[in-house]
Amino acid sequence: PFYHFYTLFDFGNTDWHAIVKAVPTMLGLAFFSILHVPINVPALAVSTNVDKIDTNRELLAHGISNLASGCLGSFQNYLVYSNSVLFIRSGGDSNLAGMMLGVVTLGVFISGPSIIGYIPTMVVGALIFHLGLELVKESLVDTVGVVNRIEYATIVVIVLAMATIGFNEGIFIGILMACFFFILLYSRRTALRKAYTGSAVRSTVRRLYSQRRFLDDVCRQIQVMRLQGFMFFGTINGIEAYIRNLLEQCQWQENPIRFLVLDFALVNGMDFSAAEAFIRVRRLLEAREIYMVICGAEKTTEVGRALRSAAGVWSDDESEYVQTAQSLNEALEWCENVLLQFYYLHQAAVHGTEMPHSYSFVSTPQFTDVDMYGSSPRHAMVTEATHSAMPSSHNSTPSLQAHLAPAFPLLHQAFMDLDSDVTADETLAWIAPHFECKQHPPAQHVWLAGSSADAMYIVESGTLRVYVENGSESEAVESILPGTLLGELALITGQPHGTTVVSDGSVVMWELSKPVFDELSAAEPAKMLAFVRLALMYPAQGMKAITAYAFCAQ
Repeated sequence: PFYHFYTLFDFGNTDWHAIVKAVPTMLGLAFFSILHVPINVPALAVSTNVDKIDTNRELLAHGISNLASGCLGSFQNYLVYSNSVLFIRSGGDSNLAGMMLGVVTLGVFISGPSIIGYIPTMVVGALIFHLGLELVKESLVDTVGVVNRIEYATIVVIVLAMATIGFNEGIFIGILMACFFFILLYSRRTALRKAYTGSAVRSTVRRLYSQRRFLDDVCRQIQVMRLQGFMFFGTINGIEAYIRNLLEQCQWQENPIRFLVLDFALVNGMDFSAAEAFIRVRRLLEAREIYMVICGAEKTTEVGRALRSAAGVWSDDESEYVQTAQSLNEALEWCENVLLQFYYLHQAAVHGTEMPHSYSFVSTPQFTDVDMYGSSPRHAMVTEATHSAMPSSHNSTPSLQAHLAPAFPLLHQAFMDLDSDVTADETLAWIAPHFECKQHPPAQHVWLAGSSADAMYIVESGTLRVYVENGSESEAVESILPGTLLGELALITGQPHGTTVVSDGSVVMWELSKPVFDELSAAEPAKMLAFVRLALMYPAQGMKAITAYAFCAQ
C-alpha cells in the first residue's frame, strides 16, 4: 500500500553518520530551491508570453509547499523549467490542466510504485533523453552570443564539474567563480559618475552681481566628484588615484583647488575598506589645506555609518577641514561662502572697512596681513578676482547724493555692477521713493505657488528660501540673500508665481506694489521701461546658475 513508506521510520535504527554525510546535499538542494524561483519563474513567463508575475508570491508558495512536503517526508518542490515548458506546450496551459496533473500525481502516489511497471521503459528513457538534450541546448548552445565570455566560461565549468566531480562540487565551484567574476567585472566599472569644477555648476543662491563676478573667477577652486554604486576595495582605488592626480604638481599649478566636494547621493553601499580609503584622502587633503565636504549621506544610512565608523573621516568632533551638507546645493553654497569670506577679508584689508559677520565660516589669518594672498596659486587667484570684482570709485560713489529715498542705496548696490551708467542712477533715484519698507517674521510666506503677483521686492536684511512642489513635499531650490531682487518676473509678465517663498528668520524688504507699478508704467512709460530692463538683468544672471545646476548636478 502507499502508506507502507511511513511504516519504515524507526529512529532507533537511524544511521546519523549517513545523515551528516548527506548534509551538503541537503544544503545544495535548499540553495537550489531558493535560487531557482527568481530564475526559472521569470524565464518560464517569458517562454509562455505571461507578462504579469509575482516572484514574491512564488517564493512564498514554494516555501510553504516545501515545508509541508518535508514534514510529511515527501520530495522537494522544484520548478523544472524544461518540464514545465514541455507540459505547457503540450496543451497544459490552463488551470484545469494543472488540477488534472495534481489529481494524476495523487493517484500515482496512492496506487504505489507498482504502476510504474506499466509505463514503457522506452517512453521514460526518451523523455529523460529529450529533457537532457533540452537542458544542454539551453545552457551551452542558446547562451552563445547572449552572455559574455566570462559568464559562458562559468556555465561550461559548472556543467563539466557536475558531470565529472559531483552535483554539490559543481554548485560550490559555480558560486566561487560567480563571486570572483562579479568582483572582477564590477571593479572595472568606475564609481565616479561625474567630476567637474565650480565653473560648471554653482549653487542656486541668489547673490549680488559683484559676488557672482568674484565667484566666476575663483569657483574653479571647487572640485565636485559625484560618486555612484557600491564602493568597495575594487572601485575605491580609482577614486583615490583620481584625487591624487588632482594634487599633482602640474595639475595643481593649472587649477589649484581649495574644496573637494564628495557627493554620495547615488552611492548605495560602502564596505570598511572603502571607508578606510577616505581616511587617507582626508589626511592628504588636510596636508594641502583643502576642505573635504561630504554631502548626500545621512548619518543613519549605510554610507553614513560606514564613514562614521572609520574614525577620522566623519565624526561629531570633526575638524574644520571636514564639512558635511545635506545636499550638493548646500555643499556648493558653503564653499562659495568661504570664498566670499576671503573676498571680504581682502576688501577689509584694502579699504579698512569692517568685515561682515555673516561671512565667517572658517578660521583665516588676520585681515591686516594683505600679503598672504600672494603666497600660493590659490591666494593669487583670489587676489586677482577680488581686485576685479571690487567696486570702482565711480560705482562706490553715486552721482546723486542729495534728497535720496531710503531704498536708493539698496537699489544702487544691487544694480551698480550691472549698469554703472549715470542714467541708471537717475532711473533708480526716480523709482526708489515708491518702494515701501516691509518686515516679515520668521517662517512667513511671502507668496505661494500659483498665487498672482502683487509686488516685487528688494531684500535689505535676512534670508529667504524658495520652494517648489515635489509630489506631496516641498523642496528648497534657492536661497535669496540681502541686496537682491525677487518677484520681478511675475510682476512684469503678469504670470502667477511658480514657487513658494518663505522667510528664513526675520526679513526686512522694500516692496514695489503692483498698483504702483501699473500707475508708474502708465504715467512714465520710458522711465519704467529703463527700470524693467535693469530688473530683468537679475533673472538673466541667475538663470545660468540654475540651468547649470539642473543639468550638471544630476
